[in-house]
Order: sequence, then structure tokens, then C-alpha cells
Amino acid sequence: MFGGAVSYVNAPRRTATYDVSSAFDALLSAEHPKDVLKHSRLLAARQEVNAEVERCTHTAPRFSQDGKVAVFKIKSEAQVHPVIATRWAGHLQSKALEIVMVANEGYLPGKVNFSCRVPRCAKARDPSVDIIQSLKAYASLKPVKDEDDDTDGGLPDQHEIPLLERLGDDFARGHVQASGGIVDVDQFEELMRLMRVGEKKEKKQGASPQKGKKPIDAGQSNKLTSYFGKKSA
Repeated sequence: MFGGAVSYVNAPRRTATYDVSSAFDALLSAEHPKDVLKHSRLLAARQEVNAEVERCTHTAPRFSQDGKVAVFKIKSEAQVHPVIATRWAGHLQSKALEIVMVANEGYLPGKVNFSCRVPRCAKARDPSVDIIQSLKAYASLKPVKDEDDDTDGGLPDQHEIPLLERLGDDFARGHVQASGGIVDVDQFEELMRLMRVGEKKEKKQGASPQKGKKPIDAGQSNKLTSYFGKKSA
């Protein structure tokens, strides 16, 4: 009962209207935890949040190039990103996966609110996963230069300073296994580029061909036409 009451009390602040006053009023008027479960506004808020969680949960993830971070991008005016991150952390499984990140582009104008959780499959890793240190490590990386870019000019001045130094105190805050932050949209996209989200892992040079497949010799003379073509007179 107490767990259900907590869920009801938390629901209004997660709605798009951030209705914390309803939760406060419900607590003041309640004489028993079961009274909270009967409060009409809390019930409506819980239904609203549950519907929004369900709508956004089915977003497909994209992964960092190293496979350690699964990124879900959603757009919601409700504070559902922490709930969805926790939900996916209990389901995603991978040997490389260390962090589940849910980024909400619709909660605050011009900002990205994101929540990170350690997936269940990585809970027993040794050394243990530290989300805060991992996020800071990604934000400290230097941008990968495009191979097609042969210009001598450098990046704009603001990009010469590592992203981590420009993000401020709202980045990678909280607990080492339940972190998150609030950053500008362009800064979040820069972080995604540093993490190389959506990029396939580079193949090692000199890797042997797949088993059972021989490399094709472009200069070989035996071709189908030599067997079925007309012989010259």
C-alpha cells in the first residue's frame, strides 16, 4: 500500500504541468495511506504519466560506437525520462552495454533533460560501472575530424575548449549508477558526436576474410564466358 501511495504522490510532478500542489494537498488531507489512493487528481495524474511512458517507451535505441551506451531519444513535456531509463535498464542485455540513457528533447525549451541508469546486465561488473565518470570521459574527448575535410582551418573557438568544461554543473550529476543532467540541445548533439552514436564499430586493419569465403582475384581468367562463350574460328 505504501509503495502505491508513493507512486500516486510522485505522479503530479511528472506531468506536463508539474502539479506538485495537488500532491501536497492530498497529503495534508489524508488520514491514512489508502486515502491517497482514492484522490481523484492523483489518480488522473498517474494515468496521464503512465500513458506518456507507454507512448515513449517503444522508441528504438541507438548505440555509441563502443557499444557501451544505449541512447533513447524521446520528446515529451512530462518528466518520464527517468522512468523509461529505469524500465529499459531492466530489459536490455549486452556484453558491452554499461549505460542506458534516455534523452528528453521536449521537457524544457532549448534543453535536453537526460537520465542514465546502469542496466541489470552490468550491475555485477568488476570494476563497477560509474556513469558520472563515463559521461565525463566522453565529454573530454577530442572531436573526430572528418576524413573528407582537407581544410587547414580549425574548429570554431568555442569548440577548442573541451565540451566537459563548457557544460557546467547540470551535467553528469546525481549517483554513480543513476545519473543525468540538463544541457543545451547543441551541446547534447556534440556529446552524441563525441560518443559516435549510431556509427558502426571500425573493422581492424588486416582482418582475415570470413571463414568459408575466398577473396576474389580480379585478374583470374576462368570466367563463365570462357565455358559458355563461342570459340573463335
